[in-house]
Amino acid sequence: MNFKPIDETSLRHLFSTAYAQEVLQLSYFGPVLSSAGYIESSPDCIILDMRAHPFKPLRCEFKYIPQGKDDFAHNGSFDVAILWSLPTGHSKSQLISELLHQNGCAEIIVLEEMKAFRDLPTYTIDALSRIGSNDIIRKLALKREFPSVFALCIAARLYPDKFQLDSMVKLLNSRFPSVKKMHPQGRANVVSSFIQTKPPLLTLMHGKSYRWTSEMDSMSASAELTELIKANFGENPPTSDDLDMVRS
Repeated sequence: MNFKPIDETSLRHLFSTAYAQEVLQLSYFGPVLSSAGYIESSPDCIILDMRAHPFKPLRCEFKYIPQGKDDFAHNGSFDVAILWSLPTGHSKSQLISELLHQNGCAEIIVLEEMKAFRDLPTYTIDALSRIGSNDIIRKLALKREFPSVFALCIAARLYPDKFQLDSMVKLLNSRFPSVKKMHPQGRANVVSSFIQTKPPLLTLMHGKSYRWTSEMDSMSASAELTELIKANFGENPPTSDDLDMVRS
């Protein structure tokens, strides 16, 4: 389970997750070495840039919420800065210009600008208490094919709204060839089987209307399933249009 970082250490840990690597196409490579092969104290590390071929190593510096170029004054030369956010009123373009002159840094990546990170749950005591439930959700989801996990993520994101089973099956049928190949009577089981898991993750409300269970927090479940879809399946999570198509 990943959370929004609350300091530079947690920012570095978030960057090192499979989830962040899938989103950013960047990964931790190792410490910075001097020409003599000794570990240098600054900048923070070497990361591997996998956004284009051939892959290339970059010198990287992490800052949580830097106040300006002075926060980087003692970090030496680096290629990219990875931040959580910038203070209100600070210009990213201006900071890039300043860091290029001061540190040779040509790129700043602000994670909070990206929905994939901005929508992560906040790190709180209450969130920590739900880790057990998220582990259950992850284990149940990893036993299913991607269309089922995709539908489950939609249900968690919709809560407390319901979804129509027929509309959900229609969406999955149009999106996933594996569902389209199923016998029509079996397609509904891709979704409805989650009312029979232990614990059940969906609740049958009335007719063919279903809803995410009220026994497990929907927000943390949605975040967990979104991470799973990106990091484990390498796919895109449901969009707002997907939710609107099945909303009851």
